[in-house]
Amino acid sequence: MNLEIKYWQKKTSLIDWDKKPKTIFEKKNNNKFEWYGDGRLNVAFNCLENKQNNNKIAIYFIDKNYNVHSYTFKQLSILVDKFAYIIKKNIKTKKKSNIIIHSSASIESAVSMLACAKLGYPHSVIFENLSSKSVLLRIQLLKPSLIITRADKKQFKKDIVPALEEYKDKNLTIFSFSNHLIKYSKVFNISIKQLEKINSTKTLYNSFKSNHVLFTLFTSGSTGIPKGIIHSSGGYLLYSKYTCIKQFGMNENTTVLTASDAGWINGHTYALYGPLSIGATTVLIEKPIILLNQKFLIKIINELNISILYLPVTLIRMLKSISQKNILKTESLKTLGSMGEPLAPSVGKWYSNFFNLKNKAIINTYFQTETAGIISSPKYNQTSNDAPHGCVGKPVNRFIKVKLISSLDNNQSKNKIIKISNLWPGCMIDVLNGLEQWKNYWDDLGRFNLFDLAKYDLKKNINIHGRIDDVINIRGHRIGSEEIESIILKNPNIAESCAVPILDKLEGNRIIIFLVLKNKKLINFDQINKLIFNYFGSYALPKKIYILSELPKTRSGKILRRLLKQIIENPKKNDYGDMSTIINPNIIKEVKKALIVNE
Repeated sequence: MNLEIKYWQKKTSLIDWDKKPKTIFEKKNNNKFEWYGDGRLNVAFNCLENKQNNNKIAIYFIDKNYNVHSYTFKQLSILVDKFAYIIKKNIKTKKKSNIIIHSSASIESAVSMLACAKLGYPHSVIFENLSSKSVLLRIQLLKPSLIITRADKKQFKKDIVPALEEYKDKNLTIFSFSNHLIKYSKVFNISIKQLEKINSTKTLYNSFKSNHVLFTLFTSGSTGIPKGIIHSSGGYLLYSKYTCIKQFGMNENTTVLTASDAGWINGHTYALYGPLSIGATTVLIEKPIILLNQKFLIKIINELNISILYLPVTLIRMLKSISQKNILKTESLKTLGSMGEPLAPSVGKWYSNFFNLKNKAIINTYFQTETAGIISSPKYNQTSNDAPHGCVGKPVNRFIKVKLISSLDNNQSKNKIIKISNLWPGCMIDVLNGLEQWKNYWDDLGRFNLFDLAKYDLKKNINIHGRIDDVINIRGHRIGSEEIESIILKNPNIAESCAVPILDKLEGNRIIIFLVLKNKKLINFDQINKLIFNYFGSYALPKKIYILSELPKTRSGKILRRLLKQIIENPKKNDYGDMSTIINPNIIKEVKKALIVNE
């Protein structure tokens, strides 16, 4: 047994097993694998039971109206048990099929996720603001037996009903946690208060193999279809708990506010499963935007005794833009974290100064839906001298072997492609969209591709410098250029389209669209905006749309997105590097002219 396997064998003591694994790691064909393959456990049991103090607060839930609701581990366990009973009683299939949870971060999403975990039904949390077409697409991919939603009457009618009517599955059941009565043939209305009053028999914690699917979470796909990232039970939970302790320093006395939507991986790993499995208190927030109210922010930090504040970079930038020069002083706050996208050093410096923690490193986390938990970040006990603001520190441990590899077409660049040369327990176990999508993550040497560019600083801390596959990051939402383009091309008057990101101080990125029209017909830009809104939501609406006679391409037909980005950022520049592969160099002049005319 090598040192790496021995290391992860020792970590099995972190979680409660029904059957402790003897087989730690087993590799299969096509880079498939199993961690703790013969082990058995229940994830919900690890999160709810066997805690030293069942009367300790497990969850504070802050709703959009600033109200704070508290639930002890005992209360949460009872709610989960009762909802699990209802699910089991009403679900119309005996197979362990998927359950969709259409919800923002809330007590309802937490109870739903944990009830699914208790019963062994894989869950998939999707964003509340998805359009009906996006909801339908996820239903078609997952083929769920149950949908749980918090949508109100208006949203349910606009986004859920059209998807249900097109899907047409008679066995599909819907539970509604809305505050309004939803009248629809397949809907069972329920509320947390009603759930508390229900009399039910005890639902047993079923025991599942370590590789049993816990959840599927969607992330952007380059083909216009989102990828369904599938995670295990045992390996995922162990890595979640491990990184909570090692990177954030969480323990039973911790109260952590992770300002993440339930539909993000952070909303799973660092807002729910990780903290609860430790016995820590987690703060779920329905609308993180309310934290921009500084009086409210300082109030909840002090009143809830929050020790870890973990915010999206977009929210940090917004807070910076509206804040006065005052410093928020708290007795409880010990650690700051950032998520979602690269943290600019200047923003990181402001963030730490604003909360009077200027000498401490920010836990600037680097990971993806696919990795389940942190791959690299500063640690809670480091200083800003050890890990300067803006960097993502060093890999979690010496067995997470992060490699920065020179790309074949750009080996002179200081930025290298990030890959991981070995496996770790939190790694995704499959992709819903099939083997070909899975294979895309692995190179010929079996290394895991993270599709990002990075470089080291003088202390060997990693600094992230963007994606290699043109993924645009808006408010933490990652969306592929080709994904947007494929939707725009649904308009019959458009021959070609190209989506390019530009930096935005508050949003992270905004989108610029370039179009080539068929037969030079005029087009209403409102039609394009409507298409994008219907498929992605308001966050993806473009800042500008430009019309070109053609797109800049290489002779192989590849659209030169980076060239377009360079021209947008510096239209007066004359030299944009090697243009030997471009079909029509004159298109550069046309792009510049379009930018000037439309300003």
